[in-house]
Amino acid sequence: MGSSKKQLEQRIPTSTNEAPRGFRFFLFASPQLALATLGLPIVIYLPAYYAGPLGLGLAATGFIFMITRFWDVITDGFLGWAVDRFPTRWGRRKVWMIVSTPLMVLGTIAICFPPEGAGNLYLMFWLTFIYIWWTLIHLCHIAWAAELSDRYDERSSIQSRVLAVYFSGLLLVLTAPIAVGAIIGDTGLETKVRAMGIYAAVLLPLTVLASVFMVRERPAPPRDPSEKPMNFTEGMALAVRNPALLRLLGVDMLAGLAGGTASGLFVFVTRELFELEGALTIAGFALDPGALLIFTYAGAFFGVPIWLKLSYRIGKHHAVSVSAIVTIVAFLYTLIMPKGDFLAAAIFYLVNGIAFGAAPFLDRAMLADVVDLDQTKTGEQRTGFFFALMSMTNKIGYALPIGIIFPLLDVIGFDPNGNNDPQAIAWLGAIFVGVPILLKLLIVALLWRFPINREMQESLRTQLATQQAS
Repeated sequence: MGSSKKQLEQRIPTSTNEAPRGFRFFLFASPQLALATLGLPIVIYLPAYYAGPLGLGLAATGFIFMITRFWDVITDGFLGWAVDRFPTRWGRRKVWMIVSTPLMVLGTIAICFPPEGAGNLYLMFWLTFIYIWWTLIHLCHIAWAAELSDRYDERSSIQSRVLAVYFSGLLLVLTAPIAVGAIIGDTGLETKVRAMGIYAAVLLPLTVLASVFMVRERPAPPRDPSEKPMNFTEGMALAVRNPALLRLLGVDMLAGLAGGTASGLFVFVTRELFELEGALTIAGFALDPGALLIFTYAGAFFGVPIWLKLSYRIGKHHAVSVSAIVTIVAFLYTLIMPKGDFLAAAIFYLVNGIAFGAAPFLDRAMLADVVDLDQTKTGEQRTGFFFALMSMTNKIGYALPIGIIFPLLDVIGFDPNGNNDPQAIAWLGAIFVGVPILLKLLIVALLWRFPINREMQESLRTQLATQQAS
């Protein structure tokens, strides 16, 4: 029986030896360096820039960011289905990354260098434009990464290394505006936004070309030619009847809501709640509170191997649950954290960053296991489609806080340019601390008994081996 099982596993194509190593893997993952620019930084700096210095206001800016994100969510599922359903002679992933890159560069320059008088329609159009092409590049890249291996723990390892490159990109793009501001003596939002735009526009084409030309894409698994491929509606109907998928998508959306709340309020929290403007000076230069984001993503970068090793011992779902508990402790710490203390705030952002490093790569590794479960039932490997669904839920999570919280702050009289009374600041603190804690508790409840563990995933691979051998 053991010999038969081993023979079946050998018949299914395995990517263990195909996964790139060392510098080749870095080249494969390098587009994440540029994609990081329009990940969290666009949520942190761009809303505050358009709402404040450009004068669009909190309510209008929040609504535009929310509505464009929801349009992006609508297109995600279709794009994911299409890249799986219509492979090209050059593969299912690479060609779309190449096509999307110049369009992404165009949108990045437009959104980060708005002309004088740019208003609501300008912001709405260019946000919609860049979201489409960012999605296509990112979706194809992470689906490609998920297809590099069939093994439970190696999938976690691959996704952790991709995420480590992404966090490196965040550190670079967050450091660049601070460095530029120190050199030219300007730490305003406009300087930060423009520095990020230049960084992304230069780096994205170089890294995409390096990735697609240096690493081979794994072929799609064979299909029975007599079976008709699923259309988009059929695929979506099957997806919503998959309990493991729905639970994981719910977890990802809750994580996005928590992250979107904390990052969307970052500028206001560090200035009004933590009182960190001018709190730390180095050689007579006041350090910008934005430097705290470096602690966040440095913590996330160094936290990735910690969560990876923990996932080997207790499973991916339990490791993500533990990271959520650490986040809760970090936010509770802010209730006793002294005001105007840069070091105390740095400790919070460092610990929160370490906890943040778990979910992005372990959720993707778990989703690859869910793809196996779906493939045993449908006969189709729908990696792109499933990762598009996860992209949708994450974007909903990051869109809702800005669309809801910004108008709410406007109602309670919060001024994005400063000069707020104690009541407005108290409301800001209640939202910043309370919302992430509640959401992380829900994540623990959903994940603690997640159905696909290491043993079940190995059983799924054996079933797939049997199906494909026959």
